Amino acid sequence: MQVTTCQVYELAVDYAALLRALFGDPGFKFLQKPTAEVSAIDTENTHMGLFWVTDFVQTTYIDNILPFLPSHASRKTKELGNPWAYGDSSYQWELTWDAEAGALKDKNGNSATFPTVAQAEVKSKMENLVSRGFMIKKLVFDNGSDFMAKMAMGGQTYNFSDEAKAIITKIYS
Repeated sequence: MQVTTCQVYELAVDYAALLRALFGDPGFKFLQKPTAEVSAIDTENTHMGLFWVTDFVQTTYIDNILPFLPSHASRKTKELGNPWAYGDSSYQWELTWDAEAGALKDKNGNSATFPTVAQAEVKSKMENLVSRGFMIKKLVFDNGSDFMAKMAMGGQTYNFSDEAKAIITKIYS
């Protein structure tokens, strides 16, 4: 099973956009205004279903997508960054995507090194992405109609944003 740098980058961009949609949802509350470095979540006032799904998506991104990218790519590339760094016009991004070259490049045109991932790990991470994607879709789209999805969200339902639903549909259709 081969995964290209372009495929990984596109998937990472979609997951980062999904995380921005989830963390930016009005139901998500913070103890203080988040910054590029710190986001203190107000778990008492954040809808728990939204919190758990967001955590599940973030874990999926960290464990199954970021290992395919250059070191710290999510801190160095705007399209892969966290919602608060992404929205901070003063944040200094070090890398940009060069679609023609299929590479992340710095301001001098040097390509960042993508790691070599063993085939067994590629297979495992891709399988995780598929199974976790199935669960993400189920939780977001079916938590109001599927008892098991509702129970996985702590017995609560939540109407996720159209933006989050559109990104999930794009990723997993």
